[in-house]
Amino acid sequence: MADRLIQIVASEDDIGTITKCFEDLPEENWYCMPAGEDGRQAVIAALDKVDLQEVLDAISEAMEGRKGWTLHALPTEASLPEADEEEEERVAQAESANAREEIYNDIRAGTALTSDYLIMTALATVVAAIGLIQDQVPVVIGAMVIAPLLGPILAFAFATTIGTVPLMLIALRALGAGLLVAIVAGVVLSLIVPFNGESSLLDYTGELSLMTVALPLASGAAAALMVAGGQTSGLVGVMVAAALLPPLAAFGLLLGNGNYVQAVRAFATVIINIAAINLATQAVFFLKGIRPKKWESQNYGTSMRISLGSSVLVVAVLGAATLAAEHGWMWFG
Repeated sequence: MADRLIQIVASEDDIGTITKCFEDLPEENWYCMPAGEDGRQAVIAALDKVDLQEVLDAISEAMEGRKGWTLHALPTEASLPEADEEEEERVAQAESANAREEIYNDIRAGTALTSDYLIMTALATVVAAIGLIQDQVPVVIGAMVIAPLLGPILAFAFATTIGTVPLMLIALRALGAGLLVAIVAGVVLSLIVPFNGESSLLDYTGELSLMTVALPLASGAAAALMVAGGQTSGLVGVMVAAALLPPLAAFGLLLGNGNYVQAVRAFATVIINIAAINLATQAVFFLKGIRPKKWESQNYGTSMRISLGSSVLVVAVLGAATLAAEHGWMWFG
């Protein structure tokens, strides 16, 4: 079943260039409409998700530098006649990700530095902090549901995977602002609400162990798999927030309460979790075949290996430090 419909509008002179990109598609799957009075034509094509990226890249390369053309891709809910079983099996076995452009549009919306994003981050931190103070696990879980921290982290990993520096900077800005707001919210709450710093949940949050790395790795991988497949679920954000929000709220509370050693340990947990989530999402995007538009070139191939290798190195160093702290091989508070 064709699950993508694309429409290209271009000048009559460029239509021949575009239609060459559909040579591998069955003729009944695409149609070139007659030219209008303004000299423009439209091409409509139906294809499977597994073929979309190749077609988009071919059209983008063929039309590079030309103006006056647009392309829109839409998911389809149903199509007739039904595809034969051989074609259905080919699509099912491909297990490919959504097109790069589709993932970009989904992720980009989560990096907007809006007042809603900052307020939701602050509120989620306050709720999580109250749950930590009162030893109420359900309250902490409720805070994870509303925490919007997943978007910037996914966007940064995706940007490093496809080599998009502007998106990388936008994601860093949104993540940095979110972390700052969360810390301030935790500090302010510690100054308002009586707190003796003896919560059992705070002790758990500040404890460094290899589980500190395992949880965000699993959460980040699950989030990337769902995003790459075009599946959106609030549960993914909850999984990532489970790794970030409790130690982040704990850091603000402990910092405001003057427990600086414990605060440093909680913040170290936050940093480790962010690095692990970034590594897991990068690895999943890479394994799912998400590449820069010109990834075959030596420069892009080298940059991809460097970015992924750098993430592995950072997590390895942090993991080694965590292991050392767990076994008392080094002082960490």
